[in-house]
Amino acid sequence: MDPIYAEYSNTIEQTINTDMSESTFKSNAGYCYVLEHVSEFQGGEYLTTTRNIFESIYNTNKEYLIEICHTNDLYGKPVKFPYDDFTTCSPTNLRYLFQGMVILQYMSECQLTQVDIIEIGGGYGGLCFFIYKLAHLFGITVNTYSIFDLPMPLALQKKYLEALNIHGVQFLDLDNFSTLHQNSFLISNYAFSEISMDIQNKYTAAVLNPYVCYGFLAWNFIDVYAFIDNKYILVEDEVPLTAPGNKYVYIKPF
Repeated sequence: MDPIYAEYSNTIEQTINTDMSESTFKSNAGYCYVLEHVSEFQGGEYLTTTRNIFESIYNTNKEYLIEICHTNDLYGKPVKFPYDDFTTCSPTNLRYLFQGMVILQYMSECQLTQVDIIEIGGGYGGLCFFIYKLAHLFGITVNTYSIFDLPMPLALQKKYLEALNIHGVQFLDLDNFSTLHQNSFLISNYAFSEISMDIQNKYTAAVLNPYVCYGFLAWNFIDVYAFIDNKYILVEDEVPLTAPGNKYVYIKPF
């Protein structure tokens, strides 16, 4: 195992064996090399973009959005910064906030009001938490939510989401699933494009082609390709652009 990922895995293992209220994984260098590394400046860009693109929802629900950020910061001892006319919080919240709204807005544009979600690569469960908390602002009900990941991150996601009172999520891996739903909505933010092509192909065959109808991916590391059959794949530049070549990728039926 790559030493970086060994340290990441060790940090997760320590977190799983620690009371969540005492965990410090969000400020642990071994974890932040892989996740929870949105910079203070990038957080400000995400907040500004959220205000501009989702002006009405932001202005109407500002205090609620602040509450969500504070809740997500309860565990893991994240590094926090003050943001003018908003609150002091981890910048990662502001990425989850914006990208969660982008995802839910796309669902709304596709006239989806009840969704079964499949997420590939769930981090510590933060995006899942934000999707659950934001969905009603877009008139959307999350029927089911399934996260695919490696065993150690799955264990952290389960512990973290349960601490935040998010229940009913399925925690799955490619060798252990049987209860996915047809016409599901795929989410994968900076995960699917980073895993090996062999694993991407396995996901395509076992999960994407049989079960996914719509989706959104934040894409980095490699060029976008036809990773799912019989679907439109729409590509645009990541907003805000956080690394050269990053894309937002949308899936919909022909």
